[in-house]
Amino acid sequence: MIQIAEPEHGSVRVRVVGVGNAGGMMTKRVARERLPGVECCVVNTALKDLGNCQEIRALQIGTTLTRGHGAGMDPAVGRKAALEDANRLRDFLGANDIVFLLAGFGKGTGTGATPEIGVLAKDMGALTFAFVTTPFAFERRCHHDIAQTGLEEIKDRVDAWIPLSNQRLFDPELGPLKYQGALDYMNEAVLAAIRGVVDVLHQSGPMSLDLADLRTLFKGTGRATFALGSGKGESRVADAVRGLTRYPFLQDARVENARSVLFSLVGGTDLGTQEVDQLATEIGRLTGSDSNRLAQSIHPDESLQGELRAMILAAGLGEADAPAPEFGLFGERGAAGRAGELPLLRGAQYAARTPRAGGETDLSLAQLDSTDVPTYIRRAKNGPLARGAG
Repeated sequence: MIQIAEPEHGSVRVRVVGVGNAGGMMTKRVARERLPGVECCVVNTALKDLGNCQEIRALQIGTTLTRGHGAGMDPAVGRKAALEDANRLRDFLGANDIVFLLAGFGKGTGTGATPEIGVLAKDMGALTFAFVTTPFAFERRCHHDIAQTGLEEIKDRVDAWIPLSNQRLFDPELGPLKYQGALDYMNEAVLAAIRGVVDVLHQSGPMSLDLADLRTLFKGTGRATFALGSGKGESRVADAVRGLTRYPFLQDARVENARSVLFSLVGGTDLGTQEVDQLATEIGRLTGSDSNRLAQSIHPDESLQGELRAMILAAGLGEADAPAPEFGLFGERGAAGRAGELPLLRGAQYAARTPRAGGETDLSLAQLDSTDVPTYIRRAKNGPLARGAG
């Protein structure tokens, strides 16, 4: 006799945990989206910051240590706060299948407490991802040093960690952003990545994946990166490929060296097999999938007629890509950059960019030194993906 599994036996428990103030703001954005099966919560030492997340479950840690204040830009205080309340944190987190940790590295609570919370989540059986932002170039060197220490700590405490450099918000592909707009873009990027993974878990069909597949892909893989692309109409495949290859948060990671790659594609019911084949081929060229673990999730969505959305999440990028170059991504920064100079685009070059039709911006490689142009943009403009997208 065949017995049908009860619904709760096949459900996946996903939790998003914001640590510190920056992590809390990112988590607020995820919570507003009300992703199915996702619970959001925030952890902080500072009561003032927790007050900004009143609609989300919150836990104050280090009450004896900090007495309701922050960690004072000291990650050792953030770490001690997490250890002080380790039992309360375990109860607060509960049992989960996947935990996404969101934090900003460069100050105290997020940098110090996130690795410890990652250990707790892993010990309780969760597949753990950490999305951590790192400082702008104009921030003081001490913040960069703190963030670097945090990256060294996190890499052995979670299954996959994704560094997101705030400096990438100066990327010419994004155009000039106001400060709040830059923060909003970062929050939206993290939301989109989490949504991409959650969508994979809820999709069914011949090209669907489940929690076991994600565990096989990402358990203990280390540094990761992601990219998103979308398109509409006749050029939707080319537009999606272009978006993936030029995505700012690929940073300079060499995704062709990744141990594991998740490729998710969602399109309307009019999505053709040739379009799927073309996208998969281009993703293979980008990620070197012939020699790595590649899982593909392809899902039709009637609401996306004439459109498609693609995501790659690549993990296990290796020590060659992380974490030492994290603050040397933009050429010969040197002492001037550490003193606060913005190295990606110098003032006149930034102002000289001219908008293209359709709201895109054009950056002439001849206008910039080669060290000013991120490697992945040079690769996208000159490599096989760019030619295939044309």
